[in-house]
Amino acid sequence: MPILKDKETEQLRQLVKACLLEISKLKIDLKKCQNESKSKVDSELMKEKDKRILELEKSLKENEGELLNFTRLLNEKDAEMEDLKKIKLHFDAITARPKKDLTSFQSQVYQLLKGDKGTTEDHYNHILNIGFKELSFDNFNSILRNLERKNYVKSFKEDDKSIWEKIEK
Repeated sequence: MPILKDKETEQLRQLVKACLLEISKLKIDLKKCQNESKSKVDSELMKEKDKRILELEKSLKENEGELLNFTRLLNEKDAEMEDLKKIKLHFDAITARPKKDLTSFQSQVYQLLKGDKGTTEDHYNHILNIGFKELSFDNFNSILRNLERKNYVKSFKEDDKSIWEKIEK
């Protein structure tokens, strides 16, 4: 009987070896499955992240478009404000009390003259742009000479042109 026991023991050993081998194979398969599962999850997470990044980029582009639109509107409003400030300045100049020794019209022209130096034509065009459409060049030139005589402007010649400079009083 002892022979049978050795055979049985041997069979049991081979069976245990086969089981251990099968367990090792199953462990390897389990690791492969875990790795595949992890890469699928990682892949899905990456897809979700990529999708979210695309959504955020799209949203960013829309916001940039809105920002450009708001910037354009702000610039338009700034330009309008500058125009309104000029109009207010001109209105204040036109409605200001006349200077003591000037007529009302001479005082208005004086108030509306640009502060920088300029030719007669430059100053005349400036006054025309403000709204004195009926004022002739000769009358304007005469007003400038009267203002000069009363020390409100000074003139000098430069390249055969009269240059006028407003004197602040």
